[in-house]
Amino acid sequence: MKAEAFVLHPLRVISLVCWLALFGFQSSLLWPESGVSYYWGLLLAIPLLIPLPGLLGGKRYTYKWIGFMMLVYFCIGISELAMNPQLRAYGLGTTISSTILFLASIYYARYLGMQERR
Repeated sequence: MKAEAFVLHPLRVISLVCWLALFGFQSSLLWPESGVSYYWGLLLAIPLLIPLPGLLGGKRYTYKWIGFMMLVYFCIGISELAMNPQLRAYGLGTTISSTILFLASIYYARYLGMQERR
């Protein structure tokens, strides 16, 4: 593994923190008090584990495509925020964390691309 993979750029830290928050919000659906079946909780939480090795490894390709993945979570967050009063906190947290993760990952991928050109 390259030494650059362990450099903690602020955008990378923001991406990792937002990924952790988003995973936490999706995992919160597994609690019985949420009123959501375990199936939906697992269906939303498990796909977030796919980009984890690339995020931790600082791979540019992962930071590029995770933005597309965040569009799904953004749509889920907006719909829960608008339509489900019991899950408004979940919807707000999902919307905010997916938006910030989208922006931070896109700009970090751009930063990595500029570093590669040097």
